Amino acid sequence: MFEVGQISHPGRKRLLNEDTYDLDAGPGVAVVVDGMGGPDAGDVAAAFVRDHLRKALQQGDSPADALRSAGQALRIQRPQKSASPSGASAIAARYSDGVLDLAWVGTCSAIFSDGRQYRRIQSDAEAKGSMKNGVANAIQALGVTATEKLCISEARITLKRGECVMFCTDGMLETCSGPELETSLCDPRLSAQESVELLLMHALRGEANNNLTALLLRLS
Repeated sequence: MFEVGQISHPGRKRLLNEDTYDLDAGPGVAVVVDGMGGPDAGDVAAAFVRDHLRKALQQGDSPADALRSAGQALRIQRPQKSASPSGASAIAARYSDGVLDLAWVGTCSAIFSDGRQYRRIQSDAEAKGSMKNGVANAIQALGVTATEKLCISEARITLKRGECVMFCTDGMLETCSGPELETSLCDPRLSAQESVELLLMHALRGEANNNLTALLLRLS
């Protein structure tokens, strides 16, 4: 069973929150989406991707296949007609029998903590050094990048009791330093919800130019 912490905030500079997330504990499905698009409604694109990913994962698609189908569906649903196209970065995950499978594209990230220290979850390609700092992935977006050109990162981790994974949009990591992440994610006295609320508090003390979203799952 997971203890859940969840938070989403527009940040200090933006009126519109284009981030969204979803969690279905039954089939062990989690999704975080960071929309983009300004006048072309990044929040609408993010909601579309969120709903598509949840349905695809519930139907048994792998996280990577769910991302590909969501990107293709968004390109069909919202053809790009302006210089500021609408799209989304996203991370999708499924948990089953102690194993978490996840995939992501764009600027969303996953952070793992064993309760003592934390680390950003890397794809196999990143771990082997064939993708330098995720740069190739960061410039892409569902609905904007053609499906066959999507650079989707994948990872599989085994979770033990007390360990947690946080899925978040880039705004959260841009404004929180290493010590702040450690304080929020590695203090056993904090509940999962208290952890993400503390992280949000740290973020809002800074510039917080972007939307801020985090979904934390701790295996209890």
